[in-house]
Amino acid sequence: MDSHRYSLNNLTVHIHFVLNKVTYPGWEDIRNLVNVHSLYWIHEGEGVFITNIEHEVKAGMLVYLKPGLHLSMRAKANAPLRMTMLLFDCAELSYEAVWKGFVQIEDLKLPFLSYFSERKAETLGDSFYDIYKNWMPGMNDGAVVSQAKLLILLFNLHQTIQADWNLIGSGAMAAFEQIKSKLENSYMTHHRITKLANEYGISASHLRKLFLRNTSMGPKEYHMHIQNQHACRYLVFTNYTIKEIAKLCGYYEEYHFSKIFKKLNGIPPTIYRSRNREET
Repeated sequence: MDSHRYSLNNLTVHIHFVLNKVTYPGWEDIRNLVNVHSLYWIHEGEGVFITNIEHEVKAGMLVYLKPGLHLSMRAKANAPLRMTMLLFDCAELSYEAVWKGFVQIEDLKLPFLSYFSERKAETLGDSFYDIYKNWMPGMNDGAVVSQAKLLILLFNLHQTIQADWNLIGSGAMAAFEQIKSKLENSYMTHHRITKLANEYGISASHLRKLFLRNTSMGPKEYHMHIQNQHACRYLVFTNYTIKEIAKLCGYYEEYHFSKIFKKLNGIPPTIYRSRNREET
């Protein structure tokens, strides 16, 4: 389940668009373009970003949305949001005496939600506005400067956020990575998050914060997400019955599995199977 381990030295980007978004009190919207990387820098105001749970956002925060993540948003009635929204693709283009081709990056090593000191937030806000100001898509080479500035921004974000992780403590991060890997590799097992946290020497509340920051989901929600991914594959690529798939994905009862599957995917597993087999 790990994403491609890329090198910042080889990163190349393509900006789809940069928008300086000013909302109104009570504004609501959804993430329409979900197949690209997105950075939302909050300049002013307060709001709520909703994945499978609600996340409070305010000025000085950065939200990173990896491709495929669905999101809805709303602004507080008394403090509408002003954001710079930066949507882009990125890939690793390697060179060793000759060009060796590129690998598309599916998930940058950035947390879903990042917090910064006032001084750092001011610098980052200026960087986002500078990219927006330099992006001129209607002109020849009008994106060159902004794409170069985006690469510098990504470098700075990786360095800053990595330093923040180190401040959290290598032991806590090691526990998070081990628990995340365990949920991914033993998805068919019923896990008690409190017991896992105790086993790896981290508090359950701290573990939840690390999951929310890095995956946009709590540990329980992340485990269900992994189970759901495997269920979708079993439905499309095997002839197992729904009862067999439920058991393979860690559910004791077919009814409970079907109920959770419909909640996560919007349709029952039988319909998901028929629709997706018609398309493949």
